[in-house]
Amino acid sequence: MRKAGIPAFRGASSSASNTPYSAFNSGTAGEVRIDSNQMLAIDRLYNTSPSLQAARAILVGQLLSSGLSLTRSGEAVKLTPTFEKHLAARWMPFARTVVDSVLKFGFCVVSVEEDTDEPFAAFRKATAEPPQTAPEGKRKRPIGAPQTDGNGGAAAAARGGEVVKAAPRPSGNLVPVVPQLLTYEVALVPSGRCGYAREAKIFTTAPAHAYVLDEFSAIFFKTHPDHNGNVVSPIASVFEQVSFVNSLRELALSAETISATPTLVTQSAPRTVAQGAGGVDASNLFFDSESRAIQQQSADEEASERTKQLSLASRLAQELNRVRTTNAPGGASSSASASLPPEIPPRLFALPEKQQLVPSAFSATARSDLESLMRASNEAIACALGVPASVIFEGKFSSNSMSQLQLLNTTVASLALSINEILTSSYRAIYGTDDETELILRTAPLSSTSEVQALYTCGLIDYESALPAALHSLGSASEEISSALERKRKTVEREEALQKDRDVTERDELKARSKLAKNPPQPATAAAAAKPAAKPTKPQSDGE
Repeated sequence: MRKAGIPAFRGASSSASNTPYSAFNSGTAGEVRIDSNQMLAIDRLYNTSPSLQAARAILVGQLLSSGLSLTRSGEAVKLTPTFEKHLAARWMPFARTVVDSVLKFGFCVVSVEEDTDEPFAAFRKATAEPPQTAPEGKRKRPIGAPQTDGNGGAAAAARGGEVVKAAPRPSGNLVPVVPQLLTYEVALVPSGRCGYAREAKIFTTAPAHAYVLDEFSAIFFKTHPDHNGNVVSPIASVFEQVSFVNSLRELALSAETISATPTLVTQSAPRTVAQGAGGVDASNLFFDSESRAIQQQSADEEASERTKQLSLASRLAQELNRVRTTNAPGGASSSASASLPPEIPPRLFALPEKQQLVPSAFSATARSDLESLMRASNEAIACALGVPASVIFEGKFSSNSMSQLQLLNTTVASLALSINEILTSSYRAIYGTDDETELILRTAPLSSTSEVQALYTCGLIDYESALPAALHSLGSASEEISSALERKRKTVEREEALQKDRDVTERDELKARSKLAKNPPQPATAAAAAKPAAKPTKPQSDGE
């Protein structure tokens, strides 16, 4: 994998190596194809590296956690619940695959295909059909029951049952998909004036359409490949270092395996002098060929006899292990408990004649700086993907400064621009909308809650800016943020209405007080108030 993923370097070809048939042998003159083996190696590393998956989870969470938004002329379009479910079921997985493709290869190939049926579509269609009447004397199989044979229900019909099978039908919906690897190849062909530009063409590798130009698919580049067709992407930039550390891990595992199961090595035993008269070895007394042959035959017979004895001891040990760990025939239990684990099988062997073991012949040891190299590899991954290492390995709730979060926000914003272009182009191609309709990701910058609180307390930002930033930093979804913002607006409006009523009441009271101050009422005296009103007197006549 490491050899396949390393970028190939091919310099400029010399004029001596070029022939008049070079253009015909290489297809289109100047055509370069992106290396599929390198793409496979990058995909393998991307899916098996825990550090890469951790960084990918951070980026995908920031990009797709708030969902998709359909806008027209910059304003959000209110969607029906059915279409929202369609976006969540079909377009969200597509957006996630697009993010993976851009991170791995720096580009994304998109094809428009017919939507597949939902799970259990045939079963639902069969159960939704009206019940059919079976002929008399024949047993009817339940509608929607699974088939038990693979020949179209011939066996069920032969048994007298009626087969109800829902035929597949096209759904009619078109959805965008990202083709799997090895199903296509991308060729870069010179184009434009003097061939300064390069045009990407997609060739399908399907068996029925082998190496046919696919004009109905599109390819979107975030970073273009180099002139040799090598992939230029964040994962490709750290492929060599990460694969090197992975190779060291494999070698460390091999070293541990060798240490646990050491290899036995023998060497010739040193010749010892017999303790006889004159210190002469008995083997040195034979000088003629016949005596030596007799001695060799005797030694071979002794070695063969020793091997037979060891083989017999080994079979005896195996039989003892079998008897002690299994039940005796006839139902009688053995003396040892059957729940005990089997003993380690004997590993007996016979050394060759005049050979002895070499102690510690191969002592494999792992590197002592493997952990440091793995940490360096993780930091390289964080640098390549534009994600702070503290966010990857400590979480976004760790003590991160604004400068670290700004790096993550810049990376998310850059990726969001490329993903939005792919989503919008695919949406317009499928639904045929105008150029003002866009399908984009709803992203928000990640910020420190303490700094947001400080800015809000100082009055530099209002709750319209502080509330979404704080809730997004806590990991809330866009619906929760919108709901919280709406509740806050209603609370503020209610408080403003109450404050307005209090202001009106206070203003009315001030007006009444000022009016009374300008025109005070005239109070009546106590004597005038106590004196009764005079009665009218009758005029007196002359006679009285």
